[in-house]
Amino acid sequence: MVKTNDFRAIAESNGVEIVTFHLPAVDSMSAEVGGRCYIGMDNSRPMTHAEEQARLGHELGHCLYGGFYTHGTPYDVAERHEVRADRWYIKRAIPRPTLFRLLRQGYDAWEIAELLDTTEEYVRRAYYYYRENPK
Repeated sequence: MVKTNDFRAIAESNGVEIVTFHLPAVDSMSAEVGGRCYIGMDNSRPMTHAEEQARLGHELGHCLYGGFYTHGTPYDVAERHEVRADRWYIKRAIPRPTLFRLLRQGYDAWEIAELLDTTEEYVRRAYYYYRENPK
C-alpha cells in the first residue's frame, strides 16, 4: 500500500557505513569518527525488517543532523539528541498525512506499523509527536 523508505540506500547515498556486530545491550548505535558517520547494528539476534528499519532510521537521524553525545554528556542534552533522531525517523517513515489518513480509516497502531514497515512503538510515538506539534 505505502512505499517504505529504504534507509540502507539513504545511508549509502550519504556515505554512512553500516556495520553489524554483537551489540545486544543497545541493538544499534551510531558514531562519528574522523568526520564520517558509522552505524552499528546488533547481529546477536534476528530482527524483523520493521525493527531493522526503525533502528537504522533512528541512527541515521543522529548521523544526518549531527546529534552525537558521549557518556559524559548531561542527561538532558543526550535525551534531546535521542528525541531529534526519533523525529528525523518519524517524519520520513510515518508522514503525518499518511498516519492520520490511516487512523481515520479505522486502522489500529499494529496495522499501521505493518503497512508502513515500522514498529508499533514508533507509530504511537509519531501519533503523540504530531498531536503535540500540529504544525
